[in-house]
Amino acid sequence: MRKAENRNKQREYLSERKKTAEELCWGRNPVISLLENSPERCSKVLLAKNVQPHVKAKIEELCRASKIVFSGVDSAALDRLCNGENHQGTAAYMLPVTLLDAEEFITSLPKAPAPCLVLLCDHLQDPHNLGAVIRSAEAAGANGVIIPKRGSCMPTGTVVKTSAGAALRLPVARTGNVAQTIKLFQDENFWTVGLAMEGSETLFKEDMPPRLLLVIGAEGDGLGHAAEKACDELRRIPMQGSTGSLNASVAASLALFEWTRSRK
Repeated sequence: MRKAENRNKQREYLSERKKTAEELCWGRNPVISLLENSPERCSKVLLAKNVQPHVKAKIEELCRASKIVFSGVDSAALDRLCNGENHQGTAAYMLPVTLLDAEEFITSLPKAPAPCLVLLCDHLQDPHNLGAVIRSAEAAGANGVIIPKRGSCMPTGTVVKTSAGAALRLPVARTGNVAQTIKLFQDENFWTVGLAMEGSETLFKEDMPPRLLLVIGAEGDGLGHAAEKACDELRRIPMQGSTGSLNASVAASLALFEWTRSRK
């Protein structure tokens, strides 16, 4: 009986620890970006007692400006709270990233014929991949990223950290139906390109169109059947050697910057 109670307590502890990690933003630059760009999403900041003085002073100044509570903690406490991640002596409790509705997001985009790039992630599961994808999307000049409401990771603290704060700056929308959202973009004069190993043409066959919805699939499984069927065309990344496939975030980065190269 006692063993069962201990197991239940352990499961509760692990569940709460996972939940806490997802509600945290950690690392010097991500926390500063959160405070500068989205202070309304921050509820409290934790600073290790050994954090660099100039970093501490900047973060405390930003907290006071937005009337955000901050407190000092032991570095070991932050280690436990962030599950061993490199927190650089600072972490922040953050409210969920504001996710726009896909239809609302589309109406906010530049109208044709203005160039516009949007990335649609078809059920990415790894928050590190999603964070890396959002970071690349911002760097490539994309107007936003769309993720499914179900079967996909959400913009948690890990995503914000991996994106170097880009998830707080770049619009992120969610959709309940990937294929239907692709159709909405097509109605707004976007050409939709899906990345797939089965693509009949290579990514570099010709310049990317100025108004582009780029669709990438999940780790391992690639594009879902509905998304693949809805796209205007499928392109593949030419591969050599025996690797087989690229990481989802690497593949997305290549395609995103191919659009950027086409604009130059």
